[in-house]
Amino acid sequence: MLTDSLQAPHLRLTRAADTLDEMRLLALILLGLTVSAGMATGAERPSAGSFELEGGRGQIQITGKGAVVGRVEQGALKIIDLSPDDQWSPYVNGVPRGKVVWLRGRNISFRISAGRYQLIASGEGISVSVRGTGVALLEGEQDAAGGNGLYRVGDGRATLMSVKTTRASFGGDDRGAPSSPSVKMK
Repeated sequence: MLTDSLQAPHLRLTRAADTLDEMRLLALILLGLTVSAGMATGAERPSAGSFELEGGRGQIQITGKGAVVGRVEQGALKIIDLSPDDQWSPYVNGVPRGKVVWLRGRNISFRISAGRYQLIASGEGISVSVRGTGVALLEGEQDAAGGNGLYRVGDGRATLMSVKTTRASFGGDDRGAPSSPSVKMK
């Protein structure tokens, strides 16, 4: 029986390091780059927050990104889709609508599943629940009993809607502390 043995590695023909060792080093470098890139992009992305309004009376304007569900008992609603090229459209009274929706009436329900939007509602019985990031401008109108709705940012306390324009940020780095600068609503 004739057997040939393999030649001993020659430094000029083969490298000193094993291929498996080289692959491990390359994998470690790629893993490090992937993790650092992921951390960099994750740090730039604002965290989602929440905003709720119950029984509002007056006018609200919310500009943000995320999901919204709401209802207006009586009044007007305007929704502008600020990301018209995406797949999401606002739904009003259960029907998908265009990129700009304007409606006046009673018992208006609406939903925005995702994307960037601007929502303006005026009237009474305004209830909104938002998950995402954005800014809400609230201007209450007191009824005969003195009430005009309660709003809450994140897990904060419920606050009575003021007759002065109030700005409430939700999500992102601003943890939603309501403030009352001199802001004009559109």
